[in-house]
Amino acid sequence: MEAILQWGLDFIRAVQTIASPGLTFFMRIITALGGMALYMLLIPFIYWCIDEKKGFRLALLALISIWINLSLKFLLDQPRPFFEGYDPSVGMLNERLGGLPSGHSQNTLVMLFMLAFWVKRNWFYATAGALCFLIGFSRVYLGVHFPTDVFAGWMLGGIILAGFFLLNGRIETLLEKGGFRAKMIASAFLSFIMIIYLPDKELLFPGGTILGICIGYCLNKKYVFFTSSALLARTGIEKYLTFFVRLLLGVSGLLLIFWVGDKLVLQIFPALQNAANYKLYGFVWAALCGFWVSFVSPWIFVKFRLAKNLRFAGTIVSETER
Repeated sequence: MEAILQWGLDFIRAVQTIASPGLTFFMRIITALGGMALYMLLIPFIYWCIDEKKGFRLALLALISIWINLSLKFLLDQPRPFFEGYDPSVGMLNERLGGLPSGHSQNTLVMLFMLAFWVKRNWFYATAGALCFLIGFSRVYLGVHFPTDVFAGWMLGGIILAGFFLLNGRIETLLEKGGFRAKMIASAFLSFIMIIYLPDKELLFPGGTILGICIGYCLNKKYVFFTSSALLARTGIEKYLTFFVRLLLGVSGLLLIFWVGDKLVLQIFPALQNAANYKLYGFVWAALCGFWVSFVSPWIFVKFRLAKNLRFAGTIVSETER
């Protein structure tokens, strides 16, 4: 293994011989596309403005992928190229957790190719492949991952996608037969499984978020009947303006939850920064973020007539039609 890592270190040094301020700036932008901003903006956009069912599926897939990736980082505990004992000079960014597998490479492959499967256009598949390659390459160029970390991320992402396509339909069918109660129990069980292995604050994020999103989605389907594509017979500029207002309200609320949760509450209640308290607080905070996306925001959209309550409109769209 050490010989492979040394080869990877030599590969990074060779790549960095082409480094320049302009190229480094570009690579920082590319690597940012595969980070948290991708999930915070893309998933809510799809859920609120395109198709809430597809947005929900993408959120589940992304959060499960994040959880698997973080779990393996803790389990394998592999070094990064700039860690002590290797070459600190190659690191252009700072990362705390282990390097194997690369989360940017794995998670972007999962999300982009899931989208490509829905779009079903050759140009989208080509764009997804190019972005996956660039994001993976940027991690090597910036010296935060060995090439083997990136390859492992791509392989694991492919396995997760294959598993999703094989199992998702069967699981959805079982949950539909079980009804609302079965879905709520399954949401809590999935979240529990995700945090029981290692209740570290990083792993509490996907576990808490998935609980909030799943419960919110179930409640939305039972009580709010929000459907992202159902507008009040609006077309043209009015339609896109409605989407923009949805995004503005939804993202503003999400950012407010992040700011209040990460700054204000911890300043008012410093005892929450205690390790045990912070883990529980972080889990609840993540769950609230997911609940905001899947339930609170859609409820606000319906109340402010930015979306239609299909139940009262008498035009409930069946899942098979969408």
